[in-house]
Amino acid sequence: MRTRCTRTATLAVSGLVLGALALAGCSSGSTGDGGSDEPITMWARASTASQSQALVDAYNASHDRRIELTVVPTDNYLQKVGVAAGGGQLPCLMASDAVYMPNFVAKNLYQDITDRVEALDFADDLAHGHLKLATQDGVLYGVPHNVSVSAIFQNDVLLEQAGIDPAKPLDSLEELADNAAKVAALGPDISGLYFTGNNAGSISFTHFPAIWASGGEALNEDGTESLLDSPEAIEVFQIFNDMFTAGSVPESVPNESGATRNEVFSGGNVGYLLASNSVLETVAENDGLKIGVQAIPGAGGGQSAYVGGDVIGITSSCSDVDGAWDFLEWSLGEEGQIDVFAQMNQLTVRSDLADNEFAQSDPRIVQLGELVGIGDTPKALNYGQTFNDPNGPALSVLRDALFGADPTSALTTGNPSITDSLSAR
Repeated sequence: MRTRCTRTATLAVSGLVLGALALAGCSSGSTGDGGSDEPITMWARASTASQSQALVDAYNASHDRRIELTVVPTDNYLQKVGVAAGGGQLPCLMASDAVYMPNFVAKNLYQDITDRVEALDFADDLAHGHLKLATQDGVLYGVPHNVSVSAIFQNDVLLEQAGIDPAKPLDSLEELADNAAKVAALGPDISGLYFTGNNAGSISFTHFPAIWASGGEALNEDGTESLLDSPEAIEVFQIFNDMFTAGSVPESVPNESGATRNEVFSGGNVGYLLASNSVLETVAENDGLKIGVQAIPGAGGGQSAYVGGDVIGITSSCSDVDGAWDFLEWSLGEEGQIDVFAQMNQLTVRSDLADNEFAQSDPRIVQLGELVGIGDTPKALNYGQTFNDPNGPALSVLRDALFGADPTSALTTGNPSITDSLSAR
């Protein structure tokens, strides 16, 4: 079976924030983190607050030097970074949604930590996609802070009722379609496959892996051209479109923004769900719902995953690089990854620690950790404005390809607008 190695990805910041960052330039202001008795300041997004706070609390409990964490509302994060960068008032440590990291690096918001990272015994085991997102011209500016990964989550109870062996790995996207049809045939209230169909960022998170597993690419290497009109991409979207037309995918999916996706799955009436590892954290099993995990397959075979999460680095405003690095190195070590993350049932950012003592109690966690090693993340400075922005060009194109009358026409006709957005400067 084919697998794919991780490449990299980035999303672009909105025009407003880009403008603020442009004003920041190479600002070298200091937040005053240079004194040995002063706490080292750190920012993190609210969406990853639990992981960040757990690391900070554990570090502070075992070290004399303190990390002072500020949790910023996720929707306000980019604007806050832009304003702080313009005044040279960034925190010493700053975590960022991985896809925005290349934008921040391009605006000189982080310091070079290449030698420090390469000196780590486990450097080669760190999430490769995150490292690539934090690299520019061979210089590394950040390390993985936390990871999320896309996968297929299945209700083993429904699969067994449909005569499907839930322990058998999916060999192809075509097999997923066949199985979804069998599950949907169980009754009018049963859905074969459910996913987020009204959010381009989520669609890319769950559907790009099928393209990669099929041997294709979603974007070119530097992220300036969309390849969604390729034969591989068209075949993938045709299979999903066929599932929708056949009724295996319910009519509610085109309106699903992601807000109720896990809740729908928790009801026990969905056979397969395309989502992130958050499913195992938020959806409780019961007599009618036993959750299994599968890699996302491609047309004709293969498997892959989209690796998301946050990257963290030492900012240009930080004057105590040694102190900041001490926290980063500790967080990547076994204390941070196993005693904190693994004990919380979180995925580790190191592939060599995926099969740890805590994960071993749940083989699904181990499997998701392994997907981080074979996953991918597309790299594009304008990814955010193209795919994450609901007003960007990707949403209408992808929705038309998934749910419209002609996926081939939707992708070939709409692809130039996606490329125009990706290549805009």
